[in-house]
Amino acid sequence: MIGGLKVIVKKVFNNNVVLVVNDTSTEEIVMGKGIGFNKFPGDVIDSELVEKQFIFQGQDDVNRFYQMVGRIPLHDVELASEIVEMGKQDLLVPLSDCILITLSDHISHMLERVKRGLFFNSPLQWEIKHIYPKEYAFGEKAVEFLKDKTGLEIPISEAAFISLHFANAHLEMKGMEETMLLTKIIDQILDVVKYHYSIELDGKSYDFSRFITHLRYFVKRQLKNEENKVDSSFLSLIKLQYPYDFKCGEKIKKFLETTYRWEISEDELLYLTIHLNRLNRHRIVTG
Repeated sequence: MIGGLKVIVKKVFNNNVVLVVNDTSTEEIVMGKGIGFNKFPGDVIDSELVEKQFIFQGQDDVNRFYQMVGRIPLHDVELASEIVEMGKQDLLVPLSDCILITLSDHISHMLERVKRGLFFNSPLQWEIKHIYPKEYAFGEKAVEFLKDKTGLEIPISEAAFISLHFANAHLEMKGMEETMLLTKIIDQILDVVKYHYSIELDGKSYDFSRFITHLRYFVKRQLKNEENKVDSSFLSLIKLQYPYDFKCGEKIKKFLETTYRWEISEDELLYLTIHLNRLNRHRIVTG
């Protein structure tokens, strides 16, 4: 029984990785030492042997897992599963279980590159570190874990790539391409902010962290065409109270509407202006 449900073996990948079906006919990947030993389709899994459990969102994801284990070593999948479990405990945020697929694939190809002496740096290394600080810090831990487990000299630049996988799984984006786009757009917004206020932003400050959190969900809403309903009747008051911050918000709005053809609502402009003011509240600005 897992979470009160009996699970039946559908396919044994190896002694430690098994595809099962639960009482709701949902397919899951379960992992544990010896969990698949001497097991066959139709057998019941001993819940005490289950150490990790991954429930995919649909048959497409199950098929992706099948295809993946056909082209990469299962040991790499097990390494990725360890990192996912570490991330759940470290980050304390909900994660899509599909991260097992994307992270396994990445780790396997990365290990092959390292063995051949090929190393990549992310062009958004600095941005990733500051836009996803918690995920990046965990990515550094994951790199040390992989170095210890494999004996390979894995570059610290891998922390950026790993952190993006966790950001993607937490924000539930459509894929890594969309997460990279979100990261790029946030970086462009920060450029507008730095130019408007003529400042260098303190990536370690609490106000910067709050602003980044707002931008992550703001950009995500735009990419998913979601609305953020707030009382925009305060917009005229906010415009009068924080005129310089409102001007910056308008610049961001114009940039996004021109570059990405987005329609930024007054609700979003109101919320953005408030966060800009919080980001720069310790500055005395004339203009």
